Amino acid sequence: MQSNELAAVIPGAKQSNEVIEVIPVIEETLRIEKREFESGRVLVHKTVTERAEVADVLLRQQDLIVERVPIGRTVSEAPQTRQDGDTLIVPILEEVLVVEKRLVLKEELHIRKHSSERTEQHTMRLRTEHVEIEQTGRRPSETTTSKERPI
Repeated sequence: MQSNELAAVIPGAKQSNEVIEVIPVIEETLRIEKREFESGRVLVHKTVTERAEVADVLLRQQDLIVERVPIGRTVSEAPQTRQDGDTLIVPILEEVLVVEKRLVLKEELHIRKHSSERTEQHTMRLRTEHVEIEQTGRRPSETTTSKERPI
């Protein structure tokens, strides 16, 4: 290229006999790519074992204690069922035939609650799972550090 031609190409360049060289400026860029590949395989073996274990279980039981109390008294009307502390009193009536008919309180049922607690041992079957991992298909040139996780 001649200097006259450069003056036409490069704005502000003067026409002279000097040779002007053009130096290209190059920029490099970085491109990062990821690829997935199989680095190995694992086999997982799972087994279940059972064991007997004794457990103490607290059980509560309520029983009713019925006590018959003879009364043998004549009443004009039927008494109501009533509560005396933790005892429920249920009147039992009987009609007795005499020259006249009378209502006689024959007996009362005194009913109380009795609670008790006991501990029983029950044997239960408990299961535990065990897992064994076996790596297969690993290429000999590859190593896995503790921070690497195969995909």
